[in-house]
Amino acid sequence: MLLYYAIINCFFLKVHSSDTYLKDQSVLYGISSITETIHRHSACFEEFHQIFEGINKKHLWALKALDASGQPESGFLWGNNFWLGSHAQCSDISNRKPFEVSPVNVKHPDQTPYDYPPFDMAFAMAYMRHNSTQQQHAQMPLESTIQLGLCVPKSCSAIDLKYLMDIYIPHRYLKVQQLYSLDIKLMQLKILDNGTWLTLPKTIITLCILAVSTLLVIAGTVYDVKVTQPRLKEQKRLAENKLERRATIPTINSSKYNINIKSGEEIQQNEKPESTLPLSTPGTAGGILQCFSMYSNCKALTKTRVAPDSIGSIHGIRFFSLLWVVSVHTIFYQIDFLKNVPAGFRISEDFFAQPISNSTYCVDSFLFLSGFLLSYTFYKSKGANIKCKRPVNVMGKVGEFFSMFVHRYLRLTPVYIVTILFSDVLFTYYRQFSSLQATEQPDINCPKYWWRNLLYINNFYPRSEMCLSWSWYLSVDTQFFMVSTVLLILSTICFKAAVILLVICVVICISVTGYSSYAVGYIPSMDEQYVKLDAIYDFPWNRIGPYLIGVVTGYILTIKLEGKLNLKKPYLILMWIIFPMINLWIVFTLYGRQVSVEFSAVYMGISRTLWGFGLGWLFIACATNNAGIVNKFLSFRGWIPLSRLTYCGYLLNPLMIHIIYMGAETDQSATAGGFAMAIFGTFIISLIMAFFHSLFFESPYILLTKMLSNKLRKRSNLTEAS
Repeated sequence: MLLYYAIINCFFLKVHSSDTYLKDQSVLYGISSITETIHRHSACFEEFHQIFEGINKKHLWALKALDASGQPESGFLWGNNFWLGSHAQCSDISNRKPFEVSPVNVKHPDQTPYDYPPFDMAFAMAYMRHNSTQQQHAQMPLESTIQLGLCVPKSCSAIDLKYLMDIYIPHRYLKVQQLYSLDIKLMQLKILDNGTWLTLPKTIITLCILAVSTLLVIAGTVYDVKVTQPRLKEQKRLAENKLERRATIPTINSSKYNINIKSGEEIQQNEKPESTLPLSTPGTAGGILQCFSMYSNCKALTKTRVAPDSIGSIHGIRFFSLLWVVSVHTIFYQIDFLKNVPAGFRISEDFFAQPISNSTYCVDSFLFLSGFLLSYTFYKSKGANIKCKRPVNVMGKVGEFFSMFVHRYLRLTPVYIVTILFSDVLFTYYRQFSSLQATEQPDINCPKYWWRNLLYINNFYPRSEMCLSWSWYLSVDTQFFMVSTVLLILSTICFKAAVILLVICVVICISVTGYSSYAVGYIPSMDEQYVKLDAIYDFPWNRIGPYLIGVVTGYILTIKLEGKLNLKKPYLILMWIIFPMINLWIVFTLYGRQVSVEFSAVYMGISRTLWGFGLGWLFIACATNNAGIVNKFLSFRGWIPLSRLTYCGYLLNPLMIHIIYMGAETDQSATAGGFAMAIFGTFIISLIMAFFHSLFFESPYILLTKMLSNKLRKRSNLTEAS
């Protein structure tokens, strides 16, 4: 009898010990155990109780649900708040299709009646905020948010789960709560796989735009291949025949022999054409279809021939600037999914990681390039007649400004709108189906604030309200375009006034940026660079310096130097030492980040404008054949097609990053090798997607804009002639 009681006591002690251990480690087991004591009856609670009993009886389906659910993981003090579990494993519990593996060589347990759950399962995500001060923090947005995945009965609603969690969490069953004196507060609960994103109006609109664009591309390609290309070939053949006949007509002195012979051109004009194929230009409908031809647009994107007077190095600089931007974005947006953010900060402290750690100047390279191209093309189009005639035609100058602005707006905006719609739909899908949470919220912000993007003013608002946070660059670039266009047009009226205003703008940029940095006590540590984006990063008066230096560089190269610069070798060597050292100083001087607020203010005030000076020498040296092997490398023709994809690549690369990580539904680990692979993988995928994005949404609308402007110009000329 004593032996019997001893066995019974050992059994209950073992069960109690197992029950306590699971309550300490597993949230799913803890909330399912609560259903034994509550007196609310519903399908959800009854099925939760079956999970509790199934785990205690070691039924396979219940153990799978337990295994698929998240629990506290190692690395909590190092920033790991991901208790994700496995969404895919939970979804597969009810799948009765066997795996396609060898039934002989792969061991598997014998089938039982308890292999599959008696009800459907779903995956739920609980987002909880904790108050641990022992965890290593880095001022990242989600660093205090625990993301917990639970494999639960499908009959449960978010309200049912919240009821159970509100009972379980305050009792501090979890060992981490006791060990780290951790207070946890439930913030949000959602059931995955219950989304209705396909029926939303924005999804339908986006799919319709995609369908219409696809049909236009197919129709345009067929029209181009079947109609336009044969017409062009016939025109080319006739032109070649014309030249051949001209070459074979004998030269006869008609005055000597008194013979009246028509010239070769007159003979050919009176001859009948050899082909009856109509060679007239296509009508409006044909022209519109031609704009959407994938055949012609693909040829235009991939061609490597450029105009003789163009600056070949621009393509290489643009391409590598995009690579730098993608590198920065890959790490910047990956922070939301890193389980060891402090480890990433450790990697960024390395000396050779400074181009990534101090990476905000990659955008200043694009700003300089935009200002340079605007100025270069403006003065090239004016030629020697820079100064306008007196009296000044004010309305003509105003019309010139609006013409330039409208052309730019129509070029940038269509593909931008499509990207906004696509981002909204994409993040709506991931919010309903992905177990991961991201700081970026286009599905919430874009429906509210899309108009700010289309007006290019979203950089004046907080990042928390931005529709596509990376689109701030398009806004500042457009604002700088307007300011610089006014200055360029003014330079043709009163050059000194334009110079004075430009200098004032640069001085304001330096002064305001330095003061803003000092006022907020900014020191460019890794976390402060992230937190202070609203204060010193996005506003136009903090970024216009390199753009205006680009404008000045374009003027110097075009007007002052006229594309030529002859320097003696010692002076040339000196220039190649001074200006690259300026850029290297800007990138590497913050190594260690232990600088004073005063030094940081001076550095922030002058660094972006100085960055423009360094790039200015590079552009002038390459354009005037004073860059040697550097110019040859940057002018490599292979960069030309890739550089044409920079705009679409910039728009799409953050989306590719979120697709990769939110689609994976698992946390990431910060390693140098992992960052490198992620950067190059994202870059290649972004270029591939940018290629198709350009063919469908960028190139056609650029051609439509050109066609419209040509028609308006012809109509204007006819009006003037009449």
